[in-house]
Amino acid sequence: MNTDGGGWTIIQRRIDGWFQFQRPWIDYENGFGIVDEEYWFGNKHIHSLTSSGKYELRIDLTDLSNRKKYAVYKTFVVGDAASRYKLTVGDYIGTAGDSMTIQNGMKFSTIDQDNDLDSGADCAKTYGAWWHNHCGASCLNRRFISNLCWRSFSRNSAKTSVMMLRKLK
Repeated sequence: MNTDGGGWTIIQRRIDGWFQFQRPWIDYENGFGIVDEEYWFGNKHIHSLTSSGKYELRIDLTDLSNRKKYAVYKTFVVGDAASRYKLTVGDYIGTAGDSMTIQNGMKFSTIDQDNDLDSGADCAKTYGAWWHNHCGASCLNRRFISNLCWRSFSRNSAKTSVMMLRKLK
């Protein structure tokens, strides 16, 4: 919580894949996991926070060689349930590369709610629940069969991720 001046709320954490993230819509809506371990905050809670002011998103990633990098988005909003938790994201800075802006405007998809734009695939079944525009650009909620993916980061592979929100002043 002290990262980059502190004040962060953790909305996602992946450490080693012990907790199953291939889950239905209702679980992603309400949240699941263990806060100090593998965890998803819940889309309705993320929406509640990001609709109460301006928030930034920070994603901390560790690659397979234990190198740490980050991505910060100064614009981050998740819409309400009626919008299918539509993502508004932009204004990237960081060292990990930008793999979220391509998802801007996307609805959230899960294994039982296919809201992606890829007509040839159900991205969430292979790449995990996410705001998919094109499958595999970023998939930090995917099954830990191999690695998490962040297209512009160290050959697409990340072994850990932490997503955090902080209200902008």
